[in-house]
This record gives sequence, structure tokens and C-alpha cells, in this order.
Amino acid sequence: MEWIRDHGAIGCAWFVVLYVVLGAVFLPGSILTLGAGAVYGWGLGTVLVAVASTLGAALNFFTSRYVARGWIERRLESRPRFRSLAHAIASRGWPLILLSRFSPIFPHSIVSYAAGLTRIRVGTFLLASFVGFIPLSLAYSYAGAILGKFALARSGADAQDPFTTAIWVASLVFTLLVTALGARLVAHAFRNADSAPPL
Repeated sequence: MEWIRDHGAIGCAWFVVLYVVLGAVFLPGSILTLGAGAVYGWGLGTVLVAVASTLGAALNFFTSRYVARGWIERRLESRPRFRSLAHAIASRGWPLILLSRFSPIFPHSIVSYAAGLTRIRVGTFLLASFVGFIPLSLAYSYAGAILGKFALARSGADAQDPFTTAIWVASLVFTLLVTALGARLVAHAFRNADSAPPL
């Protein structure tokens, strides 16, 4: 992440490419998101992560819909959880795409592949994904920025008083609690959608 930060626009481009690749192979990007917040701050970190997450989702979506649809259907539709996910997306469309992006533990890559097998429009999918990725990107980038400042303070490079450190820790704990609550709400919404008839 320090190398990425020190190489300006080229570093940002490499960050996006790395993030997209991780999403394509089902690896979580949470560490990169925290790193973006630590080296870029929560503002630019949030923008970078939201854009990279959306591009990664688009790659998975287009792969599922246009490139390897048959192969993905054979590989994934035999799995009950994937069938339930595809049914939920087909039943409720973009609201569930939007909600799924709020959760850090929800399988974003699987959601994108599943959405590619449904009739949801490309523009609707991309917009719902981008908007949905913003809160989680903000939460993780903010947490990364706090951890980065805390690390500098511990090393003596950016010493802070105990009160400021306590504020950082409290903010980090609050961010994690809100994120965990969002994950539970998203899981509940998908369970309800899976049992509902299609619109």
C-alpha cells in the first residue's frame, strides 16, 4: 500500500486492478480497503474502493452473463445456497443487490455471478452495486484511517494525547458494530426474499 501511495495515479490504477482480480477469484478485499484508508485517508480511500469494487462486480457479472454462463450454471446451480441466492435476486432485483453490498461477510463475488444469470439490467446492477458499496467502503476506509493514525502514534511518528487515542478506538469499535449490524440485516432480508414469490 505504501508503494501504491508513492506512485500517484499509477499506484491508484494498480490498486484498482489488484482489487478487481481479488474479487474475480473470490478473495476478500477487506485488507486492501483498510490499507486504502490507512495510506489515502477515508475520503480518497472510499472513492477508490467503491470504484474498484464496482468494476470487480462488473467483471464477474459480464463473465457470468456473456462469457461462461453455461459453465457457471453447471458449477454453481447444484449448490443449494447459490440457488437460493439466485432466486432471491430474481425475485427482488436491484434492492437486494443494493443490500448485499452493505455486508462485509456477504459473498459479493457470488452475488455478482448470480446476478449475471438473472434478467436484471446491466445499468441497474452497476448502479445498485456502486451505491451499495459506498457505505461499506466508507466504514472500512475510515477504520483503516484510524488504524493508520493509531500505528503512527504508537511508533512516535505522530504522537497523540490519550484522549485523542480513546476517540480513535471508540470510533473504530462503533464502525465495526454498525458494520456487524448491517451484515445481520442483510442476511435477514435475503432469507425473507428467498421465501417470497417472484414479483
